[in-house]
Amino acid sequence: MKSLAQRRQSAPSLIFVKALNRSRSVSREGCFSPISPEACPLVQSFMCHNRTFILDGHVQLKTGLQTQERHLFLFTDLLVVAKSKSHSHFKLKCQARLCEMWTAFCTEEVCEGSTDPERSFVLGWPTTNCVANFRSAEQKETWLSLLQSRIREEKEKDYPKSIPLKIIAKDMGTCAYSKTLSVTNVDTANDVILMALQQLGINGCEKDYKLWVISGREDAPYPLIGHEYPFGIKMSHIRDAMPHGSKHCACPRQLQGSFLTEQLPQELQCQFVLKPSRLAVCQQLNDVSQKSFKRKRSIINWAFWRGPGTHLDNAPLSSTSGAPGKLFGLLLTAICEDDNLPKPLLVSPSL
Repeated sequence: MKSLAQRRQSAPSLIFVKALNRSRSVSREGCFSPISPEACPLVQSFMCHNRTFILDGHVQLKTGLQTQERHLFLFTDLLVVAKSKSHSHFKLKCQARLCEMWTAFCTEEVCEGSTDPERSFVLGWPTTNCVANFRSAEQKETWLSLLQSRIREEKEKDYPKSIPLKIIAKDMGTCAYSKTLSVTNVDTANDVILMALQQLGINGCEKDYKLWVISGREDAPYPLIGHEYPFGIKMSHIRDAMPHGSKHCACPRQLQGSFLTEQLPQELQCQFVLKPSRLAVCQQLNDVSQKSFKRKRSIINWAFWRGPGTHLDNAPLSSTSGAPGKLFGLLLTAICEDDNLPKPLLVSPSL
């Protein structure tokens, strides 16, 4: 009877422990590399005569508040991101051409919370930025070095190495206008912003403006941080419009004529929009507000101001802007002493 009671009492806890152990085992499986990565079905599906497998490993990818356990497979021209199902089976999550990728170190711009800079860096592709967090500083340095080296080599194979890029300027005046720039495959978003400002005759620096991507792939416009390659983003959309046999090629020779114009299907188009950054706009508003509120408003005018508080904040502060206030036909200055309201008015429930 005692053993039966103990078994009944421990049944819920056993179920709970088993569930925890199962989640831990799945998590541990994601942390170990397969015994032979080359024999993995996912790796085999990407192998071809001009592509070589280089490296694989576990990583945490962080974006905003979200953290995902993933497994990376690096090829000579491609990075594959997968989710571990077992030691040898993985589910493909995404793939990116190395010639269209970028790395950076602005982890605070990409994810919330603290990250260890010794084990992390920013990894991105059109149009995604995430923080790659590795288990050790040595693994981070290995992946960073290999990725940067392979990205440089693949960019050297790019064809063409420059394309016309249309930049639409918005929120800078009475109407939107555009300029077409010649952008190379190593120009960052900040470089393109500076070129656009110069061509548009606008004073400012890259910190005052943001370059946004409006893509048929995404539901909403995507703001670039500054380290991304607009060339790679545009070429990614163009390559996706190519026939299946050439779309994964780094430099398909068909990238001429209409493919370098806007004559692409709507879902494959992308536009680049230049706007003042929120930081610049907020700074301008703060400067204006600080200048406007140097003169303190009279307590009498404040108490009898009509309208909501938002109107009060935006109201003109000139001392000659309006007639003096009245109460029951009497001037406030006549019933107030030393700019103070009478005590009965202050305690009146009607105010």
